[in-house]
Amino acid sequence: MKFPTRHPNLNSLWSALVLEELWRLGVEHICIAPGSRSAPLTLAAAVHPRLRQHVHFDERGLAFFALGLAKSSGRPVAVITTSGTAVPNLYPAIVEARQSGVPLVIITADRPPELIDCGANQAIEQQDIFSGYPGATIRLPTPSLDIPANWLLTSIDQAYARSCRQGLPLHINCMFREPLYPGKTDEDYSLYLAETTRWIESGSPHTEYELHGDGSLNASPVSWAEFMSGKGLVVVGRLRASDDVNAVLALAQRLGWPVLADIQSQLHGHPAVIPHSDLLLASRSGRALMCQADRVFQVGGHLISKRLDRFLGSHRWQHYYMLGREVRRMDTGHCQTYRMVGNIGRICHQLAQLYAASDAPLLPGWLDAFQAQGQRVSNVVRQRQSEVLSESWIGTHLSTLLPEETSLFIGNSLPIRLIDMFSAHRSYGVYTNRGASGIDGLMATAAGCSVATLKPLVLLLGDISFLHDLNSLQLVRNLESPMLIILLNNDGGGIFNLLPLAKGDSAISNRAMDYFTTPHGLDASHAAAMFGIEYECPESIAAFRQAVEQSLQRPGCTLLEVKTEPGEAARDISQIIAQVEEL
Repeated sequence: MKFPTRHPNLNSLWSALVLEELWRLGVEHICIAPGSRSAPLTLAAAVHPRLRQHVHFDERGLAFFALGLAKSSGRPVAVITTSGTAVPNLYPAIVEARQSGVPLVIITADRPPELIDCGANQAIEQQDIFSGYPGATIRLPTPSLDIPANWLLTSIDQAYARSCRQGLPLHINCMFREPLYPGKTDEDYSLYLAETTRWIESGSPHTEYELHGDGSLNASPVSWAEFMSGKGLVVVGRLRASDDVNAVLALAQRLGWPVLADIQSQLHGHPAVIPHSDLLLASRSGRALMCQADRVFQVGGHLISKRLDRFLGSHRWQHYYMLGREVRRMDTGHCQTYRMVGNIGRICHQLAQLYAASDAPLLPGWLDAFQAQGQRVSNVVRQRQSEVLSESWIGTHLSTLLPEETSLFIGNSLPIRLIDMFSAHRSYGVYTNRGASGIDGLMATAAGCSVATLKPLVLLLGDISFLHDLNSLQLVRNLESPMLIILLNNDGGGIFNLLPLAKGDSAISNRAMDYFTTPHGLDASHAAAMFGIEYECPESIAAFRQAVEQSLQRPGCTLLEVKTEPGEAARDISQIIAQVEEL
């Protein structure tokens, strides 16, 4: 289908050119928040034959929904908003996208220059409003026949290559003068578009950028045989569900090194992975064992465990190699000696072949010692679990209740720490918002993941996160695939009970906690009723198991609220750590 040459007005034509070029570059989903100044963009999106449109009234939730779509589809997703305060409502999701390496295309409508800084309604300064978080920003002028259409197309292509192709957000700010809406007849822009004939007929982007760097190995600071010959650790941080995680395991098996896998790694709980790596470091013998390592091979960043992250940053390493998809620094301890950027599966396969060719011997007993210590820690966790429904029980057992095709989105603060620390069962298709690790927009992001995957999805989050994102229940109410929201309601701010401040007995400590925990006395039943969502509040493990099983067999969203005592999870964690320390 050729790009049409007849359009209602020049605003409509420029909007259609922008969206058509983005589609040709790979955008398939477009998320729209209603607004008047953005009408040319919205109407162009509405009639585009190949874009899939999503509409939501809350710009903040809409941007996180787009983030979820982009996370799970692996493709850039576009967002359209109007001018004014609608624009900064997108900021939290853009920050998360930048920190997580997720490509979003933010298209904001704006007033023309003569209506900026003069008291005009709904007019704010939108140029560079997102600071350095987008990989590229396009500041489009008001549409004009004096500006060639080819300039518009090549500007989008170049900015897209600098941002979305690098896993970064792109901001396109569009200044529109009235008229914003179509008239009674369309105008013929054939003469204006004459220089774009090749583009109109090709169906391809105007300028296609070929970016190299797919992950071929270069020379390392030392020979690979030398690097692979010592007592090493394989640490796996956040990986995408589409990454070749089996290649990471195959390399570790060749090396004979233990694998410590973060919950975001898609490998957490795998039989070949050492369980409970966080608690392993909490034990005396586990720490002593870890301290024998003199080299580390890390794949992916954003580790959940503070204990593991601090150990990696403070231990003296002879060699510290890091492999990831992103060029930006993922080194909180500033101790990495070699960075590899590229295709994770391909590089791991190449390294495994190099090791096989080197005939380097496996270190006897190195991996066995870690497996034995991991089993001892697992025994403690299993023995400490009571048969009472609690946050720590859910953190330990939730993954065992989920069918393999079910994705798991884990909320920040307490939920993700509980699963990373206690779970020893593999979770498939794990999603998180651990770029900036905020508690906002979690339901919206999970809804986007659900729409893109079309598979059952479970979201585990806390009560403050739930309250932050109530508007996003509108996004989940009409989902076609099963989505289960497990709400841990400990009456506000359970994560703060892990702070050193919470362990003090002084009057100052007790008073200070009033400014961290936020008791609210609310439950979610009325919110579920308001949005027409199935609701249950199980009080036993048996009821919880049954509710999980049934909810994942029916389409749409179910909300399970688990009410627990404030500070209960913190006490469970402290007790288990105290027992593990003696190992």
